[in-house]
Order: sequence, then C-alpha cells, then structure tokens
Amino acid sequence: MNDLGSAISARSLRSEARRNLETGTTRALLLGMVWCVLLSGLLVWNVAVTVDLLESARRYQDAGASVTVVDAAGRIDGQQCASLAALPNVRGAGALRADPAPLTPAVTPGVELPTFEATPGLIGILLPDARERNGIFLSDAAADALGAGRTSLALGDRSVDIADTFPYPEDGRRPLLGYSVVETVPDAGTFDQCWVEVWPESPRVQSIAGSAVVVDEDAGQGPPTVGQLNSSLGRTFDGEASYRNRATAFLPGALVLVGVSLGFLAVRMRRLELAAARLIGIRPSDQGVMLLMESGAWIAAASIISLVLTLAASVAMTGGLLPSALEFSVVALLAGGIGVVCGVLGGIASISSRRALRYFRDR
Repeated sequence: MNDLGSAISARSLRSEARRNLETGTTRALLLGMVWCVLLSGLLVWNVAVTVDLLESARRYQDAGASVTVVDAAGRIDGQQCASLAALPNVRGAGALRADPAPLTPAVTPGVELPTFEATPGLIGILLPDARERNGIFLSDAAADALGAGRTSLALGDRSVDIADTFPYPEDGRRPLLGYSVVETVPDAGTFDQCWVEVWPESPRVQSIAGSAVVVDEDAGQGPPTVGQLNSSLGRTFDGEASYRNRATAFLPGALVLVGVSLGFLAVRMRRLELAAARLIGIRPSDQGVMLLMESGAWIAAASIISLVLTLAASVAMTGGLLPSALEFSVVALLAGGIGVVCGVLGGIASISSRRALRYFRDR
C-alpha cells in the first residue's frame, strides 16, 4: 500500500484504469456509446450537407449557368474568343454564329433546320467529355424530332455524317441551340457570340470575356451584351462561401461544449468514490492521470467507430471519399476529444474530499 499522499507509479495507474474499465466502474460502455452515436450522427449529417452542396454545384454547371455569353453580332473575334480558354478557371471558350446556308432535312422538305457554325472550343462546352470536337453535331431534340440516326442526317440530295449529339434541355437556358445543328469551323473571322465557361466562377475572368469583341467605332453599333447562358439558378454560385456558411460549420465548436459537459458528467458520477479515495491519501493529480486514461479509452473507441461510419456514409452517398468531409471530421473529432479532456479535468477540480459526506447523502 502507498504511504499517505505518496505518488502512485504509472504502471499502477494503468493497472487500476484497466480494472475500472473491465469492471464497468468508469461506465465507459455507456459513455462511449453516447459519444459514438452523437459523433456519428453529426459527422454523417455533415457528409450529407457537403454532398448536397456538391450536387448544387453540379446542377449549376450542368444547366450552363457557369457559361458567360457575349453577344455582339458580327463583331466577335473568333481567335480572341478561343484564346480566353488559357485564362485561369476557364474550362472552355468558343465562338458561335448563324450559318448562312442552313441544312434542310429530307424528312422536312422546305423546312430549314436552324444551323450554326462554331469553333471547336464551343463544342467542348456543349460536350465536355467529347473526344472529337470537329464535325457536325446535332442537338438531342432535333435528333429525336427528325428520327435521325446518331451517325448521319439525311438531306434532300445527300446525307452528312453526325459526329455526335449534344444535350440542350429546356431548363432555363437560352433556347438558341435547343433544336439545331452545329458545324465546327476554324476560329478565323468574326462571329456573333462568344461563350466562356468559368469554374470556379471568377468575376475578373468573366469581365475579360468582353475583350473578344472587335472594336469598330465607325460601325455605329451598340455595345455588346454580356450575360449567362442560364440565369434561372442565380447570377453566381459561390461554392466557397456556401461551404463556409453551411449548417454544419459550427460542429467543432459545438462538440467542444458537448465534450466538456460529457467529460465533466463522467467524473461527477463518481464523485463519492473519488472523494473517498482522497481521504485515504490518493492525490488529485494521480486521479487525474487515471481518469484521463479511462476517458481516453472510450473517446478513442467512439472516435474510430464514428470515423469509419462517416467514411462509409461518404462512399455510400458519392461512391468515393470526400476529402473535405474527411478533413472536417478529423478536426471535429479532435475538437470533441479536447472538450472531453477539459471536462474531465474540470470535474476533477470540482471534487473535494471535505464534501465526501454530502456526496454520500446525495448519491
């Protein structure tokens, strides 16, 4: 037995902490389950919120809302427009103009199919995954209406090969290419429009899009107009601000507070035992080390299980891991663990051997 008030060896403290865990004195199973359920629920919620933000960003892009269109009939420099693709955040840039010799499908004799000429960069915006960006491209709506095959289009006296079809749904975007055929041409000469897809959005880059307009003060034409291909989803999408202000951004701070409360409660539930131990000479510092060992066991177990469940939720929702959600989860787990440790230390400091009789009456 130790002398009154003497220090206890680290080995003895580890042994005592292990016995307390094995016998249930620490209530580690209960505390660990509560902490695990709380952590798992909140972290999986954060994954769901993050996935929703990513889906919103994807919908914004797929709808063409990230595409800036500069309108200046006959005054768009095709080469200057194409060069915008070299700017930061620009995923594609291309010029567009009406074809003076529109095609007439064989199934609609006398009815011309709206036909446009475009630089290859514009095809990259319409079909980001297209391997071939040169040739003739038919909109899905036109292909369905004409009963055309996906490889050729019959005209009155001939047929033309179709390189691919492109989606152009009625989702709020300008209806210009909804029912049309687009043929690629070199970027030399002038065009009517310049399309620039910017993602992540950059106001500075979008403002430069107007540089594709040929300045001719003697032409007497009005200024070009600059707008979105699809404005139905809002003028901008600030993904960084949306992520920063998401509903779960407060979780690390909240977990610190909850952890402090849980750690404090874990100690206070044993206040009679701890106060009585001090009456026989156990030092508060030794109790602190032992309690931190015990708390560390259920904190670590709950954190590992919660992290595994969070990763599983990420894979289930997205088919892969979300780096941002994983990083946030680690930060939240550390914050919560620090909170529990602070609560345990606070609980130890709140216990006094002189109040042992009161603890006995209140048990």
